[in-house]
Amino acid sequence: MKWIKRLSVVVLIGAVMGLTTTATADDMVFEPEELDDDDLEHLEELIEEGQRLYEESNYEEASLRFFDVLEEDEPGADNYHPEAEYELARALFRMGLYQGALRYFGQIAEEGSFHPYYQPALRGLLLLSDAIPGDMTLAEHLGRYADEFPDIVPDEYRDRYAYLAGRYFYDELQIEEAVRLLNEVGEGSEYYAPARYILGITHVADYEAEPAVEAFRDVLMYYEAQDTPLDELTGEDAHLLDLTHLGMARVYYSTGDFDVSMDYYERIDRDSPMWTEALFESSWTYFQVDRFNEALGNLHSLNSPFFEEAYYPEGPILASVIYFYNCNYDLVRDTLDDFDFVYEEVLEEMEAILAEYPDSSSLYDWAEQWRVGEVDGPPEFISALTSSLNDRQLMQRFELVDSIDEEEERMFDLADSWQDSNLGATLNQEAAVARSFAMTDAGDLVQGRLERVVDELRGLLTQQDEILFEVAQAERGEIEADVRAGMLIDDDVVEGPDLEVTGEEMYWEFDGEYWRDEIGFYRFDIRSECRR
Repeated sequence: MKWIKRLSVVVLIGAVMGLTTTATADDMVFEPEELDDDDLEHLEELIEEGQRLYEESNYEEASLRFFDVLEEDEPGADNYHPEAEYELARALFRMGLYQGALRYFGQIAEEGSFHPYYQPALRGLLLLSDAIPGDMTLAEHLGRYADEFPDIVPDEYRDRYAYLAGRYFYDELQIEEAVRLLNEVGEGSEYYAPARYILGITHVADYEAEPAVEAFRDVLMYYEAQDTPLDELTGEDAHLLDLTHLGMARVYYSTGDFDVSMDYYERIDRDSPMWTEALFESSWTYFQVDRFNEALGNLHSLNSPFFEEAYYPEGPILASVIYFYNCNYDLVRDTLDDFDFVYEEVLEEMEAILAEYPDSSSLYDWAEQWRVGEVDGPPEFISALTSSLNDRQLMQRFELVDSIDEEEERMFDLADSWQDSNLGATLNQEAAVARSFAMTDAGDLVQGRLERVVDELRGLLTQQDEILFEVAQAERGEIEADVRAGMLIDDDVVEGPDLEVTGEEMYWEFDGEYWRDEIGFYRFDIRSECRR
């Protein structure tokens, strides 16, 4: 019985990815190296003219001069290409043509330390991470400098680089390198808390509970040391704190420390977007310690109209298992009938989407329709889509496509002479390619999310069949000894409520109407019908 006492934990990370600082043009301080002179004076003059135009903030004309140098292919011209390549990247950055800047900074990074502007190009890549967050090509270029960290990274950028590169290696499942870099983020850095959180989930992914708890605890200590009280945190800080509480609760659940796990779930405020997650997962914790009334009460809260967008298909499975352990077999069947009625339809809808849009490109177009609210379906199906697609990682992919569209519009607004130039044609083509890659990347993520929902639902439907089989076995008296050992045997059944009510609580029977201030406080009064 694989469905007995287990918790499906999805580590959240997407929501913490939005932390950045804003770069300005004045931040672009580069120190290009000197190159040896040669007889190609006109190329040297083009570079000098481009630099003069750059200093005059005439970035359009400057970019054309630098590109003219790159187009020169006569013998000896390649000696001038590195400087022109670097200066062109700087000019494009100032023009807001970030994909173009990425192309040329990226080419420098690909050449490695043999390129005379390899180290200065890193500054450009780091500043681009503000303008185009979530760009995997940019993240890959940043990762190229990891072997030379920290020596090659300027002091003012070291914490930022360690955080961004550490995230990249985590995404690439290069755990050892991710841990090395994330551990380099200093305690006084604005990147310290998110770096420690990602370090924590890195250890979770590597099944290392103790260092995971240590990393999560560092996040909590960081916020406790701030002037702002924990309950007054807002934005990314509040979200990261909630994610850390969830992370701690999950680790302690996995180690069997259920009381500690429950304590961390209870630290998530009712007003938090993460509260429904805490309600659901804490239901499993209550189940593990045989507090069935609280577990069922939480699941009842999640069924309220206040949580119409909540998607927890595993909830009915948990409820049916609780009823099974209490030998309430009719309730098991009723609960699983409802589950089957609702989630068979959700599964069919998901499978239909994957069949109709079989490739990344078409799935991206469909996801754009979903994004603007043009996808219809049963409420539970829409909830499943929202739960699986509305995360920061995927949203960054959509935002990247949007930023490339905006960049193409900026190019359209430039002077005709620039648009008609070889540079204009090259960057327009590059933007189209970048957009195509970004759409494919987003489409791949959408496909992966939907396929995961399908796999989970198929697994839950299999568990449904297993539970019904065990019910039939139990009713015939053929139940296995290990299963019966987990049942709540009760020889003395009495009538009336059997709930402990404190002096600060009031017993009030649910009459079918939900009240917001009652959410989270519902308790069932389930009685065992098991006999020896």
